[in-house]
Amino acid sequence: MKSGFCAILGQPNVGKSTLLNALLSKKVSIVSPKPQTTRDQILGIYNEKGLQIVFIDTPGLFESDEALDKTMNRAARSSLGDVDCILYMVDASQEDTSEDDKLLGSLKSDKPWIFVFNKIDLATAPMMEKLIAHFKTLNPAAEQLQISALTNFGLKDVKEAVERHLSEGPAYYPEEQISDKDHAFVAKEIVRQELLHFLKQEIPHQSAVYISSLKEDKETAKISGVIYVEKETQKGIVIGHGGEMIKKISMSARHELERMWQKHVILVLEVEFSPNWRNDVAKLKKLGYGDHKDDGNAE
Repeated sequence: MKSGFCAILGQPNVGKSTLLNALLSKKVSIVSPKPQTTRDQILGIYNEKGLQIVFIDTPGLFESDEALDKTMNRAARSSLGDVDCILYMVDASQEDTSEDDKLLGSLKSDKPWIFVFNKIDLATAPMMEKLIAHFKTLNPAAEQLQISALTNFGLKDVKEAVERHLSEGPAYYPEEQISDKDHAFVAKEIVRQELLHFLKQEIPHQSAVYISSLKEDKETAKISGVIYVEKETQKGIVIGHGGEMIKKISMSARHELERMWQKHVILVLEVEFSPNWRNDVAKLKKLGYGDHKDDGNAE
């Protein structure tokens, strides 16, 4: 069989997680129209007869002085080391390529590159011609694909392009496994997804979720978690008047987890004020944005 690894890179909000979920026909990475949704490196494992592709979904690449953002950038760049090819995604609906030019200039790898122009349904023909020509000058050897991850257009082309760069070898993961993340990580991410959905942009990006306990059997999962916010005023906003907002977030996250896991979920969330957590290295490690896993005391 053919097997190997493919890193998915690009700027924030270009559709990396949407593409991964579409390729796997399963939700392994949360999505949101807001940038910087993905904070962790996530493996998505595609299996079919005679083929296993391990896709590495990475945080969006951008420049920042914050410790959290630097950690995210390190996670994305570290994926370049031991992969068989690199899939670099470009937002085809945006005509300004200066940030992509800068990023590609800083990403050094002799691995095969595949440029994937996403959101082509939002681009005009002249825009696409210009993009194709421009990226050809950046890397003449790179293959170029046009897709719409949201509508599943071009997914077969992506899979076949990656497959061409893989070698014969054993499967790296069991056939039934689609991700490297456990249920505690999934619960954390789904709560973050609902924060992004219900709250204004600055609050979700200044908040973090910690799963302090997860106990489950075949029928029920009991989860306790903490939402950390960076400003005292944000605590009241996340809780809401009479606790209405935290109830909305908790209920929506619980329903999503029940849909994914096909079992009853009990989810209890608290909100705590943690000033400047995004620049606190110890807190970042506790939250999973470092060398330690983010499963808290989960069992």
